[in-house]
Amino acid sequence: MNQNQRTCRVIGTWALFLAAVTVFGLGCAAMQPEKPKTLTLTERGTVLFLDKYEFKRPPQNWALMKNLEGGDFELGFLLMEKGEFPSQTTFMYDEEPYGGSQNLEKRAKYYCTRFLFNSGIDVRVTKQEKTTVAGNEAIALHLEGENPNRAEKAKSKVYLVKKGNRIFSFVCTMWRPMNATYAQEPFDYFETFVHSFTFLKKGFYENLEEELKKQGL
Repeated sequence: MNQNQRTCRVIGTWALFLAAVTVFGLGCAAMQPEKPKTLTLTERGTVLFLDKYEFKRPPQNWALMKNLEGGDFELGFLLMEKGEFPSQTTFMYDEEPYGGSQNLEKRAKYYCTRFLFNSGIDVRVTKQEKTTVAGNEAIALHLEGENPNRAEKAKSKVYLVKKGNRIFSFVCTMWRPMNATYAQEPFDYFETFVHSFTFLKKGFYENLEEELKKQGL
């Protein structure tokens, strides 16, 4: 066998090997389960979030924020607004708000000591009221604060909701430069989000509570 024949055979062997690897790789990719869509539209004008929650989302210019690997919250929305930094609004669902008490009043009192703690905003409660969310007992907190060192301010509304033996929250915060005005529309979208929010499946804590009851604990 001359050198040219040997070279052609080696090249042909590597080509077959690479083709086989490619086909195998594509086959493995095809066998992987398809990831569910994060948001799925319904005929009711709502969206499903990973088939876990259903709610009315804000307009499309609000960006979806999601944290599926654990963190401060699981899902929310962000609106970058016109104006000087930090002109933006966020709202979110948080299943583990600050504190550990199952008493709403005590939880709210502790929550206010931690809210926006790392932002430098000096937060004050402007209004606190008892209410209901989806038939569940809740407390609504209205908060405002400023950070003169950074020439910024924030306005928030928080719902702490008691469902069974656990408390979760909905949080909306609007950030503005000190000389800017607050807007009402983003808070209206937040209210729609909160009062349309439905749990489609039992969460981890609900399943845990049921299991503990079964065991008499």
